[in-house]
Amino acid sequence: MRVADLLDLPVLQGARVVAGASGLEARVRWVHVVDLPDPLPWIDRGMLMLSTGIAWPRQDEELADLVRRLAERGVAALGLAVPHYFARFPDPMRIAAEEVGLPLIEIPWEIPFVRITETVHQLILREQWQELERAEKLHRELMRAAARTRSLDRLVRTLGELLGRSITVEEPDGTLLAYYQRGPYEDAARQVTIESGRAPAWLQEGLAARGYLPPQGTQPYRVPAIPELGLRERVVCPIWLHGELVGLVWIIEGGEPLSGLDLRAAEHAALVFALLFAQQRELAQLEARLGYAFLNTVIEGRFSGSPEELERARALGYDPARRYRVAVIALGEPPLTVEAFQRREQVALRVRRVLRQLAAAPLVATVHDQVIALVEQEAHLERIWQELAGCGLTAVAGRAHAGPDGVRRSYREACTLLEYVSRPGLYRYEDLVLERVLAGDSEARQAFLSLWLGPLERARHGDRLVETLVHWVRARFSVNAVAEELGVHPNTVRYRLEQAGTLLGRDLSDPEAQFELQLLLRLLGREGKLPVVA
Repeated sequence: MRVADLLDLPVLQGARVVAGASGLEARVRWVHVVDLPDPLPWIDRGMLMLSTGIAWPRQDEELADLVRRLAERGVAALGLAVPHYFARFPDPMRIAAEEVGLPLIEIPWEIPFVRITETVHQLILREQWQELERAEKLHRELMRAAARTRSLDRLVRTLGELLGRSITVEEPDGTLLAYYQRGPYEDAARQVTIESGRAPAWLQEGLAARGYLPPQGTQPYRVPAIPELGLRERVVCPIWLHGELVGLVWIIEGGEPLSGLDLRAAEHAALVFALLFAQQRELAQLEARLGYAFLNTVIEGRFSGSPEELERARALGYDPARRYRVAVIALGEPPLTVEAFQRREQVALRVRRVLRQLAAAPLVATVHDQVIALVEQEAHLERIWQELAGCGLTAVAGRAHAGPDGVRRSYREACTLLEYVSRPGLYRYEDLVLERVLAGDSEARQAFLSLWLGPLERARHGDRLVETLVHWVRARFSVNAVAEELGVHPNTVRYRLEQAGTLLGRDLSDPEAQFELQLLLRLLGREGKLPVVA
């Protein structure tokens, strides 16, 4: 209950605030009548102090000092029964009250203090009972949500709906784990975090520079509005697990502060999240051990393909009939130190989490300074790199192949690329084939031929497409010359070239593509595979 709410009570009809109106939002915890020369030992923070003024000093400075000391003690408001011992609050008390923001309330003498205390205490107790009922509801709903689901997103939504606030749960490094958005974005910082999947570096650095990150304890704490960071008021609840900070709950507070009950609910939710994290860690560790063992077995050529092994592989989410790329994330340093080992495991954990979020099998393994993952879709590879792009790592990916032999082949292709890259980035096998051909890599020559000719040879009448394409290159890209040489109409040549470009996914008029085609012609000549006119 606020001081301002007291003035609306029928029992205080006729009472009026004569000074210190800036403190009317203060909360009232209790009401106490004190008529002693020194009231301070008998009062406490948040009390409405009632007095007749019979024991107050009469000197101006002492009266002003009394107001200042009551404000320092945390008194919510001071009520004086008038007129009797004082006709009204003396001017020195009013002036002091305005300075310190302590509301002074003049109460008509005929209103008994006992009626005021009884009425206010009943309302405070009713408010506290309602708080307890709401606390029980919050606790019950959180427990019910935790029992129904193991989804962090669902738990965050439940907390957001109970508090009526927008919420994010993030890792200590700012990676977004889950969020609940209530209406439009409250500020720029939140919008960037949700749209990019992590808190931007400038936000993290700005909060750290101001001492708000990392948390210094286990209790929730407030972060004020920081306009230069595009940040509105927030409450932060650290998530601790076995003495380790594993996450942060960010609650948008805005202009309406969270109540003490809301803060306790948020703290309780952080505990529920910690228990969920513990369970997820155990499952992830089991999943990781199984995934490590399976993927290492395949890469090392120890996968026999027996019915029992195939059954276990399918249980882990691997389908031998599907085509997978092998992605290798190179950390650049062997895990010979605790820090390097933890970094490698953290990268593996992030890759597994991305694959789980994409509903893909989290088949990940670690070997020396590498994190290895099976990736079925191109979009999944892009999403993994998006997660790791800011970590200064190098990621390489072999081509997509089917079956255990295909996994080993894709892994070898990926490892081959590591010899040709010198800076962080994502590199696919097909992206670097040309560079490797120019460097004299014999395996790359075969891959280059396969990239250009494979899609055409597998197509219907593919031999005609290959024949037309090669003659077109040899004729220095003249359609009419090819038509005359092959004895067909120029439009037929154009149609075949258009088909070839579609199958290859390349613009054959592009100078870079034509350079590669000229290289293709030379390699075909070296290999003795140039087609001849029938």
